[in-house]
Amino acid sequence: MKKALCLFSTFLLSICSGFATKNIATVSGNIQKDVINNAADPAKAPVFTVVSAGIGGDSVFTGQISSTGSDTVQFELSTDESEVDVYPFVSGVFQQNVKTPILSSSLSGAGVGSISITYAGAGFSSAPEIVIDYPTSGDDQATATASINSSGEISSITITNAGSGYDSAPSVSVIGGPHFVKLTESGDSNEGRVFRITDNNATRLTLDVSKLESGESLSDVLKDDYSIEVLPASTLGSVFGRTASDLDLSPSSSYGSGAGADYVYLYIMQNYYSFCFMPAGGGNVAGWYSTNYTNAWGLLNDLVLYPDEAFIVAKRTNGTLEMDFDGAASTADQKLQLPAVNDAFVMNNPYGTDMILGELIPSENFGTNSKDFKPGSSDTDTGADQLYFLDGAVWSQFYYQNGVNDGVTKSAFATAKAGTASGNGLADGDVSLASGIITNLESCTALGGAVDHNLSLHTKITLSGTAAPAEGFEISISGVFGRKLDEDGDGNSEVDVNGTSVNKGSGIFINSGLNGSYKIVKRLSGTSIVVKKKRDINIRDTSNNLYTRTGATGPRWVTGHGGSGYNGNAKAYFLGGGSTTMAVATATVSGGAVTGFNFTGAGNTRGAGYAYAPQVIISGGGWRKVGAANPNTVIQDGEILEATEGIVIIRKNSSGILTYLKPKNPFK
Repeated sequence: MKKALCLFSTFLLSICSGFATKNIATVSGNIQKDVINNAADPAKAPVFTVVSAGIGGDSVFTGQISSTGSDTVQFELSTDESEVDVYPFVSGVFQQNVKTPILSSSLSGAGVGSISITYAGAGFSSAPEIVIDYPTSGDDQATATASINSSGEISSITITNAGSGYDSAPSVSVIGGPHFVKLTESGDSNEGRVFRITDNNATRLTLDVSKLESGESLSDVLKDDYSIEVLPASTLGSVFGRTASDLDLSPSSSYGSGAGADYVYLYIMQNYYSFCFMPAGGGNVAGWYSTNYTNAWGLLNDLVLYPDEAFIVAKRTNGTLEMDFDGAASTADQKLQLPAVNDAFVMNNPYGTDMILGELIPSENFGTNSKDFKPGSSDTDTGADQLYFLDGAVWSQFYYQNGVNDGVTKSAFATAKAGTASGNGLADGDVSLASGIITNLESCTALGGAVDHNLSLHTKITLSGTAAPAEGFEISISGVFGRKLDEDGDGNSEVDVNGTSVNKGSGIFINSGLNGSYKIVKRLSGTSIVVKKKRDINIRDTSNNLYTRTGATGPRWVTGHGGSGYNGNAKAYFLGGGSTTMAVATATVSGGAVTGFNFTGAGNTRGAGYAYAPQVIISGGGWRKVGAANPNTVIQDGEILEATEGIVIIRKNSSGILTYLKPKNPFK
């Protein structure tokens, strides 16, 4: 244990010089990662990389929660065509002591002839379902059933249909062992949260609730009628191989020893432990074991790798390690774990795309409260929370400077468009913080011309408040509500609840499909714009109290907001947009809010190459890098965390509790 801790500590402090590659996270598609070690003594000079594996495979169950307990979720049973009850689960197959069997098939002709048991698994109270992969051609999938013995092991496999169309022996698996419940309720703030299943019966799942935020209950996250999926958990065995023949990393030379092996480091119970693949020995099967507690912990093929956490791979042998990972970068909002005091969290880049340090932790989450990321007075402040990520070939350590916009109550945001300054850099007018209300909608041509119908795909929007933004800006519209138009009408006729065409003023009320974000295709004046979206309502008069009665705020538009609680100028970074040089500006503050952007001055630039709208990141400007070469006056908010890199957070806030933050979503 101490050896593993020491190794990772020196790794974090950049004393190790073995880095030759970047680390990988879950992004769309298949990623091949090459880790090369050519050292004379590779075990003493390992090459490290940080990896995240995501969730392990396709869902085995989708459904809606019928009820939630303190650590359980319940589901309704269904019936088949013969009115026979169908239960969602096989009892006990997800129990946390279940160990996943290793099964392999062989062909007889183009069908499955037999299934052998390499490892019988353990802990089953009921025979699990057997899954055989689809054939190469056709849809005659082979099927089989399992039997278990009194020890909870798979004792035999019976093929019930050999199938056909197989060119090679298919993989065989069981529905059992480590699985997660994942919340898939679209639009919920907790969408994407996962919980490990620790036990189950035919209709109930018991969950590990240790990763709930302090003060949070399971029913706060997994609510009645919410949609969920049950998915296989990634494990040491599923990611790196359960047998020597499909192993990615080099195994050890003998059971009970790490000699000659590549290591995987996992953070468990506030310590880092090393694991490697060992051959069979001492009555134990080949597989993954702890190098620290080989016999005490036993076979660890099923050691779970959570999708929001990362782990460390150490290439301790000569040669090239090729790792292939499949995954998909979610465009839904992701959560970042802020651990409790004296704990650490290793995480992959949450979105699988380039981000900057200033967008990882929202500005309103800096402070000294229990759920805050605690700032520090200097790089020697041992009470400050710490954040690390890979910077070229070393891990760099950062903290947030106290007194620098660390009391923000609402983060500012802005919208930008393609650059119109020299070299397609950003001009002052290419960034907008504007907002206001919407007073009228009219069907129109793409150029804003009047039409006598509502068949046009364009809508003229009359605005008040700040002057209308220029063409090319994206405008967000909300609260648009009114009487539903007859889709084929003259622009005045409406429809009633039965879909019958009625006179203007008699139609049913609906929320408009115009609510959303659109590019401005034409600016007609300081009070009117055109967007490409068909008008579907006669807008309701904003003075009517129907808005208040329905809880709506009325029709509004926005391209930005100055936020609140800023105590000094902040920083703005403009990512993407096809830029060849990233624009950086001072976000000028007045009255606690961001009011504009200054592209001049030290460290600022209008950038170049903005062929389309970039993402605007407004950061507090308080991030600092630890080290003599980076004094406390040098702003580090723009430090880039690349798409395939990971981060480490070490919590020193003495009152810190486990909580979750929501980094800025670069896809929204």
